Amino acid sequence: MKRLFDLLVVFIAVLLLFPIFVIAFFIVFIADGFPIFYIQQRIGLNGKIFHLYKFRSMRKDSDKSGSTTFENDDRIFFGGGFLRKYKIDELAQLLNVFKGEMSIVGPRPTVLEDFNKMTIHQKLRNKITPGLTGLAQISGNTFLKWPERIKLDLEYIEKQSFVYDLQIIFKTFIMVLSDKIDSETNDEGEW
Repeated sequence: MKRLFDLLVVFIAVLLLFPIFVIAFFIVFIADGFPIFYIQQRIGLNGKIFHLYKFRSMRKDSDKSGSTTFENDDRIFFGGGFLRKYKIDELAQLLNVFKGEMSIVGPRPTVLEDFNKMTIHQKLRNKITPGLTGLAQISGNTFLKWPERIKLDLEYIEKQSFVYDLQIIFKTFIMVLSDKIDSETNDEGEW
């Protein structure tokens, strides 16, 4: 049922948000040209590596000078801050959801470096499909240290249900619209 729900959300989101996708495309193209997407390896279900998509918000090859972003980072091109602030850059991950690599709700997929720092117990967060949003994202996101985020991910796995997912989606939507969710789109946190 969760997979059918994910596909339904992707279908509805693409229909409703198509103009936003077009705007994002032109912001990236005009500000910094191709490629439109930033593609990064992430760890997914059962530790499998997949390619996560985001609309680019930083200049080409910016990740070579470090992966952590900060306020007024000069690597973010004009319009990129807008894409990040309203999580528009993350909407490209609907493609990952469509492909079955991600779900709408679940633990955020992590990078290999952070995955390798996790204990066996912490790696249990990868026993379900990673998500666009999750309990950790609505509870502090990158303001939390990794162990706190992982604890929330494991709590989500224990409590997950269709109704719980709807509550997380609703709270995410409200937080993005009210600008209460942090504008940091880097999913790496401090240990």
